Amino acid sequence: MLKPVAVDNKLSFVIDAVNHIVRDKKDQIECALAAFLSGGHVLIEDTPGTGKTSLAQAFGHHLNLDWKRLQCTNDTMPSDIIGVNVFDPQSGNFTFRQGPLFTELMLVDELNRAPSKSQSALLEAMAEGQASIDGRRYTLPEPFLLIATQNPTEQIGVSPLPESQLDRFAVSFTLGLPSAETEAEIIDGAESGFSSDISGEPVLPEGAFLALCERRKDIICDAKIVTYLQDIATAVRGALLPHLSVRALIQIKGLAQAHALIAGRDYVAPEDIQKMIPGALRHRFTQNISKNDALDKLQDILNSIAVP
Repeated sequence: MLKPVAVDNKLSFVIDAVNHIVRDKKDQIECALAAFLSGGHVLIEDTPGTGKTSLAQAFGHHLNLDWKRLQCTNDTMPSDIIGVNVFDPQSGNFTFRQGPLFTELMLVDELNRAPSKSQSALLEAMAEGQASIDGRRYTLPEPFLLIATQNPTEQIGVSPLPESQLDRFAVSFTLGLPSAETEAEIIDGAESGFSSDISGEPVLPEGAFLALCERRKDIICDAKIVTYLQDIATAVRGALLPHLSVRALIQIKGLAQAHALIAGRDYVAPEDIQKMIPGALRHRFTQNISKNDALDKLQDILNSIAVP
């Protein structure tokens, strides 16, 4: 019988601290934290004003990570993301001036408003943790984590993200509006104007997040759990996603390990897979089926698969 790990990683405190800033969104916060621990990126599909920037800032603060924000527009250039070589007339050399990509946690707001060429500038960074410009490669900080937001596809001026890019996101979700009670509390406590200041000590000390990411890799994923995931994937490929990638399954395994770590266990249980798989597949559903219908069918599939 495997013994649960001691709950000394403070991850539950991170969730509570971020939930204090982005109210009434504990499930989404847990999903994002699991993605970060597995080295994955997060896609938030929502309208402006639902707390996406606050979410990124709160995670950056309480995970003790540097973070930057990029607002995409229809004229955003790859150099606005990666950076640019600047000529120094005194030395006669070019100096690389880093863009906002060079940070530990990056919020890319309204990614689908950027042109396709600019969207693709993130592909190398998301997959390999590096960026290339003028034939030279630059290593990104470790960790490099991305929170990207996209507007609803029916809005004017958006370019749908290609499947190759969607496949690089570990999870997606919507924040949506808070409950009426929470909304009333937020309005009542708000002052005129906007303040993004997050005070107080970070939950995690410097360097602790990377140590927890390494610890996540040691979470045991039994062969029966791998077979269980493959059984789900086979059913999903037959009913919803014919081209569900192996990369997606690797991401789900990592997410399940991270969820087990958050729960204080040193092994993956079936409920970790069940909890993580909706967020891991949500952004992969095609446009010819609504996401809610697809998620309902996914739940039917999960209910039909024998649990080890």
